[in-house]
Amino acid sequence: MPKKLKLKAITFDLDQTLIDFMDFKRRSTDAAAKAMLKAGFKAPVKRIGKTLFDFYLDYGLESDDVLTKFLHHHEQYNEKILAAGINAYLKTKYTVLKSYPKVRPILNQLRKNGYKLAIITDAPRLKAFMRLDEMKITDLFDVVVGYEDTNRHKPSKLPFRKALKLLNVKPSEALHVGDWKERDILGAKNMGMLSCFARYGAEQKNKKIWADYYIDKFEDIIKIVKIIEEIR
Repeated sequence: MPKKLKLKAITFDLDQTLIDFMDFKRRSTDAAAKAMLKAGFKAPVKRIGKTLFDFYLDYGLESDDVLTKFLHHHEQYNEKILAAGINAYLKTKYTVLKSYPKVRPILNQLRKNGYKLAIITDAPRLKAFMRLDEMKITDLFDVVVGYEDTNRHKPSKLPFRKALKLLNVKPSEALHVGDWKERDILGAKNMGMLSCFARYGAEQKNKKIWADYYIDKFEDIIKIVKIIEEIR
C-alpha cells in the first residue's frame, strides 16, 4: 500500500490574500489625486480619484512612474504637482497598508504546527518585502518568490517550481492559497499542488476554474489544513 503524503508546506499569494491591496491602492491614489488637484492640476473634482485609479489599472498597478505618466497624459506635467501627489500617496500608503484580520496569529500557528511557509507573488520582490515588513510578518516566511526570480507571471509553473525547490518539498506536499483563479488556482493545479481560493479577496469571478478548497476569511485556512491532514 502506497505511503500517504503529508502536507508539509503552504504557499500564499500576497496581494488580496494576505493584504487588502486594492483598498490601500484606491485610498492612496485618491489622496494623491486630491493633493495634485490642490497643487494646481486641472480636472473635475468629483472624478479625479477614479480617473487616477483607472489610469493605474491600465498602466500597471506596480509601476513606479504612474503619476508622472498621468500628468504627461493630461499635458499638465509639473514637478510641484508631481511632488504633492507622491508625498500624499506615500503618506497614505503607510497609514492604510495592513493585512487582513488575524493574518499574523494564523501564520504563527501554522509555523508552530511545523508547516513551511512561502510567498509566491507577481509583484517585484523588493515591493513584496516592503509590504511584508510594513505588516511585520516577514519573519514568518521561509521563502519569498517575486516576479524577477523567474521573470514569469502565474499561472506559469516556474514561480511555483522555484518556491517548492527552495522549500524542498514535492508539489503533492504543498497547498497554495490565492485570490486569482486564472493565476493562483490554475497555476497551482498545473503544478500538481493542492489549491485554496481566497474568496474574500477575489475580484475575478471565473467559475470555470475550480479550486480544491475555498475560504471566506483568512483564519479558515486552519480548518482547511485540518481537513487535508485527516484525508491524508
